[in-house]
Amino acid sequence: MIRRAAAAAAASAALLLATGCATLPQPAAPGDWNTRRAELQALDRWTLSGRVAVAADDEGFSGGLTWRQAGTRAEVELRGPVGGSALAIRVDGSDFTVTDQHGEVFDGERARELVALRVGSDLPIAELRYWLVGAPAPGAPHQETLGADARLATLDQAGWRVRYDRYRMAGTMPLPARLDITKGMLRLRVAVQDWRLAP
Repeated sequence: MIRRAAAAAAASAALLLATGCATLPQPAAPGDWNTRRAELQALDRWTLSGRVAVAADDEGFSGGLTWRQAGTRAEVELRGPVGGSALAIRVDGSDFTVTDQHGEVFDGERARELVALRVGSDLPIAELRYWLVGAPAPGAPHQETLGADARLATLDQAGWRVRYDRYRMAGTMPLPARLDITKGMLRLRVAVQDWRLAP
């Protein structure tokens, strides 16, 4: 009787353990990355809110960052201190404009020069919209490495290196929460406080 009870208890424990293991989330297989990469690259309506710190040689600044992506249109706000000022960057297809703290609007090459002057480099805006969601820009050469969770860990593209330090859930999708973007002596550190995905 005691043996039968012990055997039943052991069987129940084994069943519970098996059930528990089956319900634990498992890391995605590396092969799943191709599917996830395509899903991330297809995200075209989202808002990111957080902080950015920029270091270039011995100079740098930090401030608030808001990025709104709607199709091919991006609205990027860098809030002070950015050399004691703020910048609003607008990208719509090939159109590129920047509004400074005085409300003066710059477009085209003048806009890019202003960003490069304030930040320390011409920012890769076209690629950044993909890097921020944790994917390479499509159709361009790149090298990527995955972490144990089959999420992007590092990315080299367009002369820049992106390192992903942490992810957070946005609904059911893991998106970057902290990333470093470097090129030469220029370093951008982005800490995401909030992700909002449009339906």
